[in-house]
Amino acid sequence: MAQNEKPKPPDLAEVFTKMFRAVVRPAVTIIFAAVIAQLVTESREVPQWFLGVAIPIITWWFAERTVAHIRKDGA
Repeated sequence: MAQNEKPKPPDLAEVFTKMFRAVVRPAVTIIFAAVIAQLVTESREVPQWFLGVAIPIITWWFAERTVAHIRKDGA
């Protein structure tokens, strides 16, 4: 992009997607963690399918945010 060009404003879909992610990700992570904690404190076994969904999602989101922070702030 040339230096004299103005960056185009984000479209509505991009703004909505970013806002949706900002709201949904923490909520889903809290729900996963709360369910796992509740089952563990009740000495009940956590279903394998639930762990198979929760662990990769939480790990992916954590890794994605960590990489973004490292790129933004430097190593």
